[in-house]
Amino acid sequence: IGRAVLLTGAIVLVTVVIMVGYDLLLHAPDLRVRETVVRGCRELTEREIIALASIRPSASMLTINPGAIARRIRSNPWIQEVDVGREFPHRLVIFVRERKAVALLEKDRGFYLVDGKGEPFKKLETEEESDLPVLTGCVRRGILDEAMVKKSLALLNDLEALKDGPEIGKVSEIHGNETFGLSLFADTGLCLKLGFDEYENKLKRLNSVMADLDRKNLRTGFLLIDLSNPEKISVQKRNVL
Repeated sequence: IGRAVLLTGAIVLVTVVIMVGYDLLLHAPDLRVRETVVRGCRELTEREIIALASIRPSASMLTINPGAIARRIRSNPWIQEVDVGREFPHRLVIFVRERKAVALLEKDRGFYLVDGKGEPFKKLETEEESDLPVLTGCVRRGILDEAMVKKSLALLNDLEALKDGPEIGKVSEIHGNETFGLSLFADTGLCLKLGFDEYENKLKRLNSVMADLDRKNLRTGFLLIDLSNPEKISVQKRNVL
């Protein structure tokens, strides 16, 4: 009986010591979050990320929940990935990877930012400005044609990667049509009908067309160049108000 009482007392004492020690550890001033560092933000500011994280000023490094912090930060549409780490004794580090907007999508009488995967992730607000190319004709009867969006982005990538390509100006719009394929509009007054595929080869053929127009001094005003059939390229002048 004596040994049982001593053993029980020892267990109680050790438990109390552990609980008190753990409580002291949780409330130790040296283990409170004193600094929060944010890395990787471009569109959002460090202050906005910290506000989304919503960390209590007196929070302990041992009691914070990195998963919950990451979920709160991911609620912002610009955020793609979040990693929250601790640097003891008092620093919290937040790594964010933001989405990169490559185009605007015309949808529901508004415009949505589209990332490189073709996913619309944020509506462009009235007060926001953007000079990204606009993708039109990719939503029909309220349904997004994902394949058309990806073809449009592939065309933009081909234009960017094309070496010694034609100088067509800045792309302002790419229009998708389920029957005729893609048409590209540039701020120089050019409209290029490109069809459905082989964009890189068609754009290379455009070099000779533009050179011929320069020789004939016809590269003025608004031009419609049909490259959908590389073997039969046509050029038309258009009167645009």
